[in-house]
Amino acid sequence: MDLREKLKLLPDKPGVYLFKNKKGKIIYVGKAISLRKRVRSYFQRGVFSPRIGSLVSRIQDLEWIVTESEAEAFLLESNLIKHHHPRYNIRFRDDKSYPYIKISTNEDFPRVFLTRNPKRDGCQYFGPYTNVKAAKKTLRLIHRLFPLRRCKDKFKNRLSPCLNFYIGECSAPCVGRITKDEYSSLVKGVSLFLQGHYKTLVSSLKEQMLKASKEQEFERAAKIRDAILAIEKMSQTQRVTSFPGEDIDLIAVAQKGRQACALVFIIREGKVIDKNHFLLNIDVEERQGNILSYFVKQYYATASFIPSQIIVPEEVEEKEEIVSWFFHKTGKKVEFVVPKRGDKAKLLKLASENAALILEQNQPEKKEQPLLELKNYLDLPQLPFRIEGFDISNIAGSEAVGSLVVFEDGKPKKSEYRKFKIKSVNGIDDFAMLKEIISRRYKRVLEEKKELPQLILVDGGKGQVGVCFRALKELNLHHIPMIGLAKEFEQIYTPDRSDPIELPFDSSALKLLQWVRDEAHRFALTYHRKKREKKVKKSWIEEIPGVGEVTKKLLLSHFKSLNRIKDASIQDLIQIPGIGKKKAKLIKEWVNKLPLEKGER
Repeated sequence: MDLREKLKLLPDKPGVYLFKNKKGKIIYVGKAISLRKRVRSYFQRGVFSPRIGSLVSRIQDLEWIVTESEAEAFLLESNLIKHHHPRYNIRFRDDKSYPYIKISTNEDFPRVFLTRNPKRDGCQYFGPYTNVKAAKKTLRLIHRLFPLRRCKDKFKNRLSPCLNFYIGECSAPCVGRITKDEYSSLVKGVSLFLQGHYKTLVSSLKEQMLKASKEQEFERAAKIRDAILAIEKMSQTQRVTSFPGEDIDLIAVAQKGRQACALVFIIREGKVIDKNHFLLNIDVEERQGNILSYFVKQYYATASFIPSQIIVPEEVEEKEEIVSWFFHKTGKKVEFVVPKRGDKAKLLKLASENAALILEQNQPEKKEQPLLELKNYLDLPQLPFRIEGFDISNIAGSEAVGSLVVFEDGKPKKSEYRKFKIKSVNGIDDFAMLKEIISRRYKRVLEEKKELPQLILVDGGKGQVGVCFRALKELNLHHIPMIGLAKEFEQIYTPDRSDPIELPFDSSALKLLQWVRDEAHRFALTYHRKKREKKVKKSWIEEIPGVGEVTKKLLLSHFKSLNRIKDASIQDLIQIPGIGKKKAKLIKEWVNKLPLEKGER
């Protein structure tokens, strides 16, 4: 069936349409209240923008999907754009999925966790978070303040609670330690916390604390008091604005060529509690109103909370349809505001300046500048898009470890960091240790046919570079450029030069190399410390007489250190599963004979 015949069959119903080119590839996805009217409008005579004109000239086929409502069409359009990446749609630059924090409210006893796959499943989603570290930090704080269950399987009754209960991060509904109403109160608290409604949350917690105190549940009252203090402390660090009590999202957009940056200031109860930025691929002629329209639909597609007011720099295209969609999602009216003067206009200007700065910093030519400098200064055969850095950490040869960090396009790629336990070297010999990890690393890379770097960096001078280069030669990889960066004078050593290379101290190339070296050092040192701490803890915990492995883990998780077990009473020890009064006395007698751990008092 040709295109003209398909146009005659278009239904007068809401849905999503997909335009295809002559190769059958989807080049544009759109949504419409009336598929018939919207799609036919592209093929009527008239003056189109260069972008739409270019799109129409390439349409050779179309498909459509009818939906029950306009709201469903919005969601389907968003999902199809993310899946197909059509050329003529605005889309997120890296097309990656951002993490959300999910409250599984479709379960009897909900959990809270991170997900990159939000669904229409009746659960609450908060985000997206562009900073994964911030999302994980928020989640850790939630687990501490609101002890919801963390087991991944479906809820079921158990005979005894899990380890999280004993470290205070689970309320153990599985063994009846909390009622369903009390658990629901915790879930509501998490929801208010993630929405940024701290005043409402603190007020609710104070009521619960007073009730617990009256019922002489003093331990519970103390936990609620600690949660209140933590929330109030966090709230005080946030920037106060001139919109007391208001919940607002402020969106600014900066664009340059085929790139744009959308920046969101999240204001809750009159305070800026967070900001996120998103980089977008756009067409050169794209209007800001259209960019805003696309971004708003994508950003709020899975959001559980939408504020009653969204501040934007200009009118949003499809404004009435989006407002109607919001009402369908939330049951409340959402207003778009374009401020011309006053505090909101000032904050919008600040956000716009931030968006422009972020966009400038993320321009491809800016990101490649340090790599171009490195190529020229070091006379490299190609741009070092992938740099791998190595370092060693040990104390007098004890618990020796090595580290590998990977940088791609001038930024850390932490998913490819690797740790090494030194296996073949005894005593103090950093040179041999470096040679060992270089050999092990690239032998494995060759076996698994993985990507090789364009530059290898080791922490050290001429000696370190020499032994590491010999390791590469043994693997027939001597064609990969290798350098050492010595800390004292920040000089660069190479295998084929007797004199070091000195880069200008203000050059972006040197700053990148320092970042790689320091990151390798940090990663090695962190691993070394963990190994030492584990060994110290293991040495005394494993020698406790008459205590099994599970009970030892519970002891360590609950008390954290030897000194805290020393300070614990017999009654405190009895609280740990598997420890009775007789065993508790034996443990106390044994630990009291040991010397105190350093740094604990």
